[in-house]
Amino acid sequence: MPQLLAKKRQLIGRSPDMAAERTIDIPPKASALINSLRGLGYSPETAISDLIDNSITAGASTVEIDLQWNDGRPTAAILDNGRGMSEKRLATAMQLGGDGPDATRSESDLGRFGMGLKTASLSQSSRLVVVSRVEGTTNTIAMDVAVIAARGWIATVPDPLPVHPFVAKLLAFPAGTAVLWENIDELSGLSGLAKQAFYLRLEEIRAHLSMVFHRFINGDAERLAIALNGRAVKAWDPFQTQHPATIAMPVEKIRHAGSSLSVKPYVLPHRDRFANDTEYEAAGGPGGWGARQGFYVYRGKRLLVAGSWLGLGGARTWTRDEASRLARIQVDLPTGMDRNWRIDVRKSQARPPGAIRARLTAIAGHCRQEAREVFAFRGQGPRIRGASREALSVWLASSGTDGPQYRINRNHPVIIACREAAGGLRPLNAVLSIIERSVPVERIWLDVSESEGAEIPVLGDGETAKLADQLEELSRTLPAALSVQERIDLLLVNLPGDLTKLRAEMMRRLWGE
Repeated sequence: MPQLLAKKRQLIGRSPDMAAERTIDIPPKASALINSLRGLGYSPETAISDLIDNSITAGASTVEIDLQWNDGRPTAAILDNGRGMSEKRLATAMQLGGDGPDATRSESDLGRFGMGLKTASLSQSSRLVVVSRVEGTTNTIAMDVAVIAARGWIATVPDPLPVHPFVAKLLAFPAGTAVLWENIDELSGLSGLAKQAFYLRLEEIRAHLSMVFHRFINGDAERLAIALNGRAVKAWDPFQTQHPATIAMPVEKIRHAGSSLSVKPYVLPHRDRFANDTEYEAAGGPGGWGARQGFYVYRGKRLLVAGSWLGLGGARTWTRDEASRLARIQVDLPTGMDRNWRIDVRKSQARPPGAIRARLTAIAGHCRQEAREVFAFRGQGPRIRGASREALSVWLASSGTDGPQYRINRNHPVIIACREAAGGLRPLNAVLSIIERSVPVERIWLDVSESEGAEIPVLGDGETAKLADQLEELSRTLPAALSVQERIDLLLVNLPGDLTKLRAEMMRRLWGE
C-alpha cells in the first residue's frame, strides 16, 4: 500500500507533457491528399515561376523553358545550369514539405514551404520527372499521381531516361537540372486549347516572367537569363527607372521583428510624357495601368505582389482608381519576414503585419498625392522662377459639402494679365464663374473611365498655327520681366499632348521680341 500511494503521488506531481500518452497513427490518405494539392490554384505562369525560384536558389545563370502545343496535348520542360542534386538530395526535394518554412534560408534561397516543386508541377500535370546532374553523375526521380493514389507516397526511378531535347542537353552539362511535366491535363488551363489560343497564352506567360524576375534579368539581382521556346524573356521594369520623367522618392527603412525592410515610392510619368502610345502601353505592364498601381512586394528581389494597395488606406480602404494609377511603391523584404507577411504557398500574396500598416499607409498616401498632382498637371513641372506648381495651374480643386469643386485660378499670371487688359476684375470674373459652374464633371469622369484615360491630342499643322496665334497674343500681356522661354513655358504648361511642334513655333515667333 505505501508503494502504491508513493506511485500515485509521483504521477500527480508530473507535468501533463511528461505523462505517458497513447498515440494513434493518422497518415494522410494518399489519393485524396495528392489530388487536393493539385487544386491549390496555380496558373501555368505561377507554377513556372516557382520552378525558376528553385533554379535561382541552385545558383543557375540560365533557365530555358520549352512549352509546345503538340496537337492539343501540351508538353513542358524547364532546364537550368544550376548546382544539380545528388540522388539523396533529389529524394528530399521530392518529399512534400522538404525544407519547410522553419528552415534557415540564405538571402538567395527563394524557397518557402518545401512544396513548390511538387505542388506547382502537379497542378499542371499528373506526372513529374526530374533529371539532375551533379559532378557528372545523373540522377532521376518521377512522381506520378496515379502511382501515389494506388500505392501510397512513393516515387519511381525511370529507366531509361526520358526522351527530350532538354535531357539530352543536360547530359552535356557538368551540373544542372531538367524538370519535365508529363500528362499535362485540364487543370493546367493549357490542355485542349486551339493552337492560336495556346501560343497567345504563352505570350501572357512570357509577360508574367518578365515582370516577376525583372531584377534578375536586368536589374540589381544576380543575373539570370531566361528563354521561352528559344526566345529571350526581356525584363519589364514596373518603375520605369530609365524614363527621365519618373519621380523616384527617397527610400525609407522600416524596422520590424528584428529585421528591416525598405520602401521606395515612385511616381511614373504622365501619358503625355511618353513618346507614343506603344511606349505608354508597354509601361502599363501586364493587365494595364489600372491593374498595376500600388505596392510591389519583393522577397529576395523576386516579385511576389505586382500592384496592390494591400488593404491599406485607413478607415476607407484604398481601391484602384484613375488618379493613383501612376503611383507604384517598391517594398523589399528579407526572406526572414515570410511569416510576418503571411506569404502563401504559391508566393503570389503577401499581407503586411499590423504593427507597420500605419507607416506604410503614410508613405503610400504621400506617393498617391504626388501621383494625383502629376496626373492632374499632365506631368508638366513648373520652370518659372519662384513659381509653384499650384501658382501655374489654371484649374484648382477643392472639397466642398457637395463634393469636389473646380475653379479657375484667379492668381494665374495669364489670368492676371487678362484682367488688367479687360480693365478690371468684375467682367472677367463673371465669365470665369459661368465657366466654372458649367464644367461637366460627371460627363468628363465617365468619358475618362470608359476610355481608360483621355487620348493624347495630336495637333495638325493648321491647329498648331491657330493655337500659336492665340498664345502669341496672350504672351504680349505677360510681364516684360519674363524671358521668352519662361513665357512659353507659362503658356504651354497646362496644355495636353505632344507640344514639340507648338513649342518650336512659339520659339520662332517670340524669339525676336
